[in-house]
Amino acid sequence: MPWSTKIGVIIMVLLLDSPLLSAGESVGLDSEKKPTAAIASIRDRCHSILKEAMASEEAFVRSGAMRAAGDSKDPELIPLLEKGSRDFYPTTRLFAVQGIQKISKDHTKTIARKLIEDSNMWVRIAALDILSELGDGDSREAIRSMLKAPDRMVRLAAAFALYRLGELEYLEEIIDSLRGGDVVNRYQAISYLGKIRTDKTLGHLVRLLDEKEDEIVSYSLKAIGERADIELLRPLERLSRHANPRVRQQAVLEMGYLPPQAAIEKLKPFCADQDPMVKLSAAIAIHRAGGGDCQNVFAESIHHSDFGVRSSSARILGDIAIAQRPQLLATALRDPNSRVRTAAVRATGMMGGAAAFQLLIPMLEDSQLVIRAYAAGSLLKLLK
Repeated sequence: MPWSTKIGVIIMVLLLDSPLLSAGESVGLDSEKKPTAAIASIRDRCHSILKEAMASEEAFVRSGAMRAAGDSKDPELIPLLEKGSRDFYPTTRLFAVQGIQKISKDHTKTIARKLIEDSNMWVRIAALDILSELGDGDSREAIRSMLKAPDRMVRLAAAFALYRLGELEYLEEIIDSLRGGDVVNRYQAISYLGKIRTDKTLGHLVRLLDEKEDEIVSYSLKAIGERADIELLRPLERLSRHANPRVRQQAVLEMGYLPPQAAIEKLKPFCADQDPMVKLSAAIAIHRAGGGDCQNVFAESIHHSDFGVRSSSARILGDIAIAQRPQLLATALRDPNSRVRTAAVRATGMMGGAAAFQLLIPMLEDSQLVIRAYAAGSLLKLLK
């Protein structure tokens, strides 16, 4: 049975008696029109929820609406995202431009060009990053003007943007930012080096693994990402025994990118680590390396007493295709903590397929408007 047909069957089962369809809509329709009417009703309901969320007086709800609208990849929501890019709350503006990037390159350029002059530093940095990612050479001089911005982080973002646009001499400015000064600037520079995939940048990141500052080590591990190779085995083993669980967690994650024959056996002991996030990272890394061990950790994490662990576990299920994923997400969607349910809704949308559709429909009735908005965005993506 084709996937679209399965969706139609699920819609029929779930919605013919659902409040999403009024009595007038569900009576008098022949069998061919009922699935179409149900889909149209769901789309209308999702759009209404997102508009309601964007009209909320609570800034975090409006911000969630923008992120959800981006998740939907629905061109009909471009006007709503454009409205969000003018919101007085900076996070809403930030999520709006990031969201519209998933839908329309041209609209994204228009908005990002305006936002490089935004009053908020983080919005300006994001706009610079987006314009360079899109290869917007027409914005080169506007980006260059940001090299004189009062905020050092904006200046560094402009240097990175110009590097991306082909002005390779700005790499040295990014590297110079590693050598001391404000620690936040160092984090920013490390992140940029992670996006510049050359042997030179990798070498700088590897050298940072010997730093005394734990957060610098953790950021550097994350920036190395999938570029980790067998030469990093010993440094990663050393860092996996670090006293700081955040460093251990990131080192264990990185080991998942090593050749399976070198990584899996070394990762298994971490599935019993005293820190729940290290345990979860070990299970992720083993799955990433192609192993089937430690699958029980995902279930343990989704039931953990700490909502932060449950939230992280739900979030990662959007990327990890394990057999029990639908069941674990169903558990997370019923979690009493709204952050866990939010993570689970977005992960369910990432999972996709008929199972995701069935799980998301009830979330349109969640008690929290922001969660209803995320469910709406995910459903719209599935209905494309």
